[in-house]
Order: sequence, then C-alpha cells, then structure tokens
Amino acid sequence: MECLRCKEEMFNAKLCGDAYGTGLFLRSKKKGMFEMAKDSTVSCYVCPECGYVELKADEPKKIRVN
Repeated sequence: MECLRCKEEMFNAKLCGDAYGTGLFLRSKKKGMFEMAKDSTVSCYVCPECGYVELKADEPKKIRVN
C-alpha cells in the first residue's frame, strides 16, 4: 500500500490496545436487542518515512447494516 502523503511504500503492523491481545475490530449492529452484531478485523499500515498510519477494515461488506 502506498502512503497518501509521501508516496512511500507502507508496511503492515499490528495495532494493540487491550490486555487480551485480540487487537482491534469494527462492530456494527441494527437497532433492537435481538439483532446480532457484525464484526470485522482491522489491518494497520504504517509509512516508514513520515509515520502516517492508515486503518483498513478487512471485511467491510460483512459489517454493513442495511
């Protein structure tokens, strides 16, 4: 993936933030208590030149709420 700011090739990195090591994920849910939540993992990319960070949903169609 190319950096949007300086056009350098970005590398994939793991973005951590919780004590359980599960990483980040996106969640969407229709209104209503009986509706199931939909999740997608998130990939993180970092530019080695300028430090720009980009997050990308791995399965964006999976979390779409109609």
